[in-house]
Amino acid sequence: MTVKTLATPRTFGLLAALAAAGLFAAACSGGGTTAAPPAAPPAAPPAAPTHLTDSKGDTIYLFAADHDGQSACAASCASYWPPVAAGTPLAGAAKGSVGSITRSDGSQQETLGGHPLYRYIGDKSAGQANGQGLNLNGGLWWMVASDGTAITTATASSAPASGYGGGNY
Repeated sequence: MTVKTLATPRTFGLLAALAAAGLFAAACSGGGTTAAPPAAPPAAPPAAPTHLTDSKGDTIYLFAADHDGQSACAASCASYWPPVAAGTPLAGAAKGSVGSITRSDGSQQETLGGHPLYRYIGDKSAGQANGQGLNLNGGLWWMVASDGTAITTATASSAPASGYGGGNY
């Protein structure tokens, strides 16, 4: 009986050559995938409007309940939202018409664009805006833009300060 061997040196050499050719072809093909172009960076959010401050950096607010250029914030309201005294220097260039009104107690209050201006007792240091968007004393409180309009968007620093966030003062 004769036994034939399938793997002869000649067959083995042929298989090795085919394997090498396959590896070469695979290496030259680049793997068949194309890298995607880098993603565009996300669009920057629109810049928040600059809010008005006094010369010490305290945020200036308006009260949405004020009408006809007159203050609707008196008594205990004014102790939490002190009126800005007439003639107080405002930081930056106020673009609206600056003026003043006479309050019910006879004091003079600064106005911008016809809106009486206030500070908030909950702002403990310059740059804070803890009064932004609060609904207290019968209306909403908003930071004031340099043209005298209300800034009605929330800010990162507009969370109520501890002890001043609730209740109708």
